Amino acid sequence: MNKDDFDTKSWELSTQALSNIRTKKLSPLPNNYQAEFYELLENQMSAELTGEMYTQESVSNHVNKYLEIAQIALQAFIQSHQDISQVMQEHSQRISPSHAYTDDYLSKNCTNIVENLAQLDTDMSHALIKAHDQIKHLTQSIELLNEENRIDPLTKFYNRKELFRDLVSIGDNLQNEGVPECYLLMIDMDDFKAINDTYSHLAGDKTLVFVARTIASLIRSSDKAYRFGGDEFIIVLNRSTLDVAQTIAEKIRAHIEKARLFYENNEMRITVSIGVSKLRGKEVETSLLSADRALYEAKNKNKNQVFIISSEEG
Repeated sequence: MNKDDFDTKSWELSTQALSNIRTKKLSPLPNNYQAEFYELLENQMSAELTGEMYTQESVSNHVNKYLEIAQIALQAFIQSHQDISQVMQEHSQRISPSHAYTDDYLSKNCTNIVENLAQLDTDMSHALIKAHDQIKHLTQSIELLNEENRIDPLTKFYNRKELFRDLVSIGDNLQNEGVPECYLLMIDMDDFKAINDTYSHLAGDKTLVFVARTIASLIRSSDKAYRFGGDEFIIVLNRSTLDVAQTIAEKIRAHIEKARLFYENNEMRITVSIGVSKLRGKEVETSLLSADRALYEAKNKNKNQVFIISSEEG
């Protein structure tokens, strides 16, 4: 299936989901849309489309489209409350001084006019509060979706897409004179396939989560962790030195080596290999290749190693 076909079918489902929400008289909120969309996904989509939907890239595309739909729903909600402005305008015209009320009319109906004004004020306040709360909720939902699009769901580390965005941004900053150095740690689990094959993929997921939590506990608050893919992680050490990078890498390696991890009463011994290299400004690809080469050398030296490529080696 090409991209155009995939996009067309996705939009058809999006449109149908919104129509279902309207038919069921549900609020156009993200959770209602999501429920309708996934129900349609299960009932109507072909195996081909379903498979493509759940590839990493397609999931990202789906989330982006979901955000677009939520934005459309937000605009529709705002439009639906234009009646508030209309009521205010009509009421303003009714109480205009040019309306030529007589003293006799005012003396007889003053109490009713005041009561009506008070009720109008109450109704308008309730409507505005409700509109504010719903818009706030929808906006928060959109922000949450946007954040989820940057996070790997298993390890809770940032994802590969976020890594490249950050590396470009950091690289631009490194061009400025006097900016502290940054280093990359490329971390890969040793013999990860054997864990999956021996114990199961659930066991493999458990080890990935454990490694991620260990890494998170040992890096600094200024550093940032990413799941690069599979069992591979990237750590960006901001405002670092080579000595600091080496110390953090060794701590991660040693903690994981000493850990005792169990799955269904089976002890799993896990280790990691780590490559360390300097982030070289805007040369993002070069920096990643350098870290990858360092990781290869660590693997080549019997694994469970930290290997550093100095800036002179490039």
